Amino acid sequence: MNKIMLEKANQFIKTRADASFSVIDENGYPSSSAIWLINQDNISEIYFSTIVGSNKYNRLQKNKKASICSYTESNNLTLVGEAEVLTDQESKNKHWQENFIYIYPEGPTDSTYCIIKFTTKRVSLHIDHEGAEFNI
Repeated sequence: MNKIMLEKANQFIKTRADASFSVIDENGYPSSSAIWLINQDNISEIYFSTIVGSNKYNRLQKNKKASICSYTESNNLTLVGEAEVLTDQESKNKHWQENFIYIYPEGPTDSTYCIIKFTTKRVSLHIDHEGAEFNI
């Protein structure tokens, strides 16, 4: 693993609010959607919320393989790994953000609110005119 590129990837993800999240659908095809990242200190673990019963939620129940991609005009970061749905109250409280109230009107105890925890296994990136691929 290239430690310099790992650090660049960690710095890049900290600046990102949005990304594309891909899972495998019920027909075996990749399916992507836009997500808002929360609490992304590094590329090892990425968190975001979704609605219980949503396509992402249902698809992750069957297949945990997933990918996150975020980019700017000149930089690209693609993470491949596995995602799990967290519904425990401790995780929901930890990752709660006030702007979620518009989606989850009952707050962090809303039964439709859950957290997705993505754990990175492989990284592919192009940052500052340098490319790298490595496993974590």
